[in-house]
Amino acid sequence: MDIGEQIKYERKRRNITLKVLAELVKCSPNYLSLIEKNKVNPSSKVLRKIFDILEMQREEYLNDNDEQIFVKKEKRTRIVYPNNKVIRELLVKDPSNKLMEPAYKIIPVNSDSNGWHRHKGEEFGYILNGKLELRVADEVCVLEKGDSFYFSSSLMHYYKNVGDCDVETIWIVAPPSSFKYLFLKKH
Repeated sequence: MDIGEQIKYERKRRNITLKVLAELVKCSPNYLSLIEKNKVNPSSKVLRKIFDILEMQREEYLNDNDEQIFVKKEKRTRIVYPNNKVIRELLVKDPSNKLMEPAYKIIPVNSDSNGWHRHKGEEFGYILNGKLELRVADEVCVLEKGDSFYFSSSLMHYYKNVGDCDVETIWIVAPPSSFKYLFLKKH
């Protein structure tokens, strides 16, 4: 039995609903469901919370001193944003304890950032393929293969694929942001 199945088994054995466990762990029920289905690789911090709440032995699953230096393509955490189908593959194992979050990001044709965004931090990107319109505050630029960008995330920003193929980028956010959205409930 793998880790997700084990978590689900222990949760059901204790008659705890996804919603209740999610509240205790401070994540969304949807994210907890993805953990149980082994669709995402949660941080060791989240796993520790789950194991403590379900009184599971965590030594066999977690090695807190194990810093993963290399991440093979097939082992990346893949996040698909449901509203716009943008795909973000994390290029590090667990960005929650890092200073930055590097990702391989795929923006499908006609997809955008699903509205304007602003948050603390900085962003850097390099366009590998495609045509991306990036708006940062009052500035607009259409970026193509080989172009790059860097801006303060505190500025309002928006992007859209304006080409005829998927945009592929290396996109770095500092401090990390993907896991914040996955683990915390939205209010």
